[in-house]
Amino acid sequence: MAGSGLSMALPVLLVLLVLVGGAVGIDRSLRTRDGEGLFWTGLTAFLAVLLTAAWALTTTSAVAVGSVVVAGSIAASFWVGRRYRRRRRDTQNRQLEAAVDAAASRHREVLSRWSAYELDPWLAAQHPQMLDVRTPETRNFIRALKVAEQLRPEAGSPTEAAAYTEAVTKLEDSLRRAEEAAGGGRAA
Repeated sequence: MAGSGLSMALPVLLVLLVLVGGAVGIDRSLRTRDGEGLFWTGLTAFLAVLLTAAWALTTTSAVAVGSVVVAGSIAASFWVGRRYRRRRRDTQNRQLEAAVDAAASRHREVLSRWSAYELDPWLAAQHPQMLDVRTPETRNFIRALKVAEQLRPEAGSPTEAAAYTEAVTKLEDSLRRAEEAAGGGRAA
């Protein structure tokens, strides 16, 4: 009796192992973004499950084999889909973080250029309009500076990151215009 149970369980276990192997192979192809490999891995996994299930039907009941194939396929599909969505979300988060870091670096560079006018008496004496908020270009720069500071995201969404990047671009442009209006210099 025990031998008969093992001879029935072994084919079902083999079908399950083939399903797991196919899911792992498909997941690897998705991770490496290998479209041709994905096709061939999927086809091979399908044929392997089909042939293993056909062989298992010769020694085991159709209900057991069918249940394992259906349940295993559904589980593998959910597992692969979940991993794919998580990888895609992680990639998007890394791209968003890189965009915000690049904008923050540009923001710091603008602040550094601006602080040179505030902290260097010689530079301030050469370009007094850079510190005079009555000058329209300087006033626009100060406004752009406030907007960029307010929009700086801590851990933002793509919309917040895009708004911050646009604000930093406007900030850079307004500083350039203020420098041109103040005598055409760029802070060292």
